[in-house]
Amino acid sequence: MTAEQELLDTIEEIRKEKFPELPADLVRQIALIERDFTEDWAEAYKRISQAIDAHLENTAANKAEG
Repeated sequence: MTAEQELLDTIEEIRKEKFPELPADLVRQIALIERDFTEDWAEAYKRISQAIDAHLENTAANKAEG
């Protein structure tokens, strides 16, 4: 197992214990964005905001359908 996978697994364990209401895929996506843009915080922030917005839009659309 790689160090990156260990970190992602640890983040997932914490998410399950402390924040089970947060979607695992969104948390993983945010962690990967932070990994990819460690030198460019503005870009990381922009992409994280986009990921959260997309999640909220999908959630709202799913609630409207169901």
